[in-house]
Amino acid sequence: MIRTLKITAALLIGLIGTLAFVNNLFNLSAAHGAVAAVISAPEQPYYKIIGPTFGSAWQAWLGLCVIMAGELATGILGFFGAGQMMTGKSLGTDGFQKSKSLAIAGGMVGAMLWYGMFITLGELYFNMWQTEIGLGSVEGAFRYGTVCTVMAFFIAMRDD
Repeated sequence: MIRTLKITAALLIGLIGTLAFVNNLFNLSAAHGAVAAVISAPEQPYYKIIGPTFGSAWQAWLGLCVIMAGELATGILGFFGAGQMMTGKSLGTDGFQKSKSLAIAGGMVGAMLWYGMFITLGELYFNMWQTEIGLGSVEGAFRYGTVCTVMAFFIAMRDD
């Protein structure tokens, strides 16, 4: 039963990453605009940015590509990890533990993306919390990063 729950957790990591990627892909113009609004930091009513900002379109496209690559990697690793775990479900404890590596990596890539990029760079460097569009992104990143982290730790726990 626990192994099935862990496989389900890996599938959920895959789904989170894939849906985030597809959502940005189908809303590419809006996604680009959101990234551009954050990294150009035009509206900072309280705290000022402590370093350079990035106002050109190509820089926003680059940022969006990095974000979407992280989302896609989270999705792929989660789904392939779930597949490996399904294959290793009937193995002993050590065999099943080894089958979890891609799923755990998927969860941690998601955590690094949503905590590392959105919370560390976006919220603390670009002060995203000061704008409506930025705050919405930070809140979503916190949710997705937390889910990926908790799922990865749950998957990583030994079954014995």
